[in-house]
Amino acid sequence: MPRAPRTNPPQPAAPALPAAFARPADSVDRVYRAVTQRAVNWRFAPGERINEVALANELGVSRTPVREALNRMARDGFVRFVPNRGFLARDLTPELVRDLYELRAAIEVASVRLACTRASDEAIAKLAAAWSTATENASARRLDRLTAADEAFHRGIARLSGNEQLFATLERVNAQIRFFRRVDQEAPERRDRTYSEHRDVLACLARRDPQGAGDLIERHIVLSRERALAVTEQVVARIRG
Repeated sequence: MPRAPRTNPPQPAAPALPAAFARPADSVDRVYRAVTQRAVNWRFAPGERINEVALANELGVSRTPVREALNRMARDGFVRFVPNRGFLARDLTPELVRDLYELRAAIEVASVRLACTRASDEAIAKLAAAWSTATENASARRLDRLTAADEAFHRGIARLSGNEQLFATLERVNAQIRFFRRVDQEAPERRDRTYSEHRDVLACLARRDPQGAGDLIERHIVLSRERALAVTEQVVARIRG
């Protein structure tokens, strides 16, 4: 009787990787997002050495995507690399705060002036409606919601400029000052001023007044900068505490 053809026993299937880790680039992106969020919220103390092994273990990846993500974060200004020491969390100094707010002012003044000449009436009306919707009820007074609405408003102006490079640069700056943005809005008088200043900026946009809009934005950011500088030491104490 002819023998049945010999077959190899079925091999167990390799365990499926989570979708987030299907490709090396996906792992790097995921680690970048996770660790950047910690840096944005000052979960690392200023000047703290970042433990790559601990991060890799916690995030369930090898050290390679962690190292690549940290290199990208260093390029974006969220951490810094020091030879023979590794990656360190940002130092929080008055000079850093000043530099970030000066950069923010330059970007946003240029953005709002371009928006006055490039944005359509419909786009400006949409921005005004979004701000009104975000702040029309009592829950908008909550610090977290107002902070998010404030950032969205300024991002919206950058979008209206039609300049993607301005928008992308502002995104990086916003991430680095987000903690200070929350601190700035903790003062009731600053929250009230935010409402009135945003209304004035929208009025300048509607009447196509680039000089007036730019001046308003600059004053708005200078006040935020002074507030941020004034509370830098308090913020450091809060982070370390």
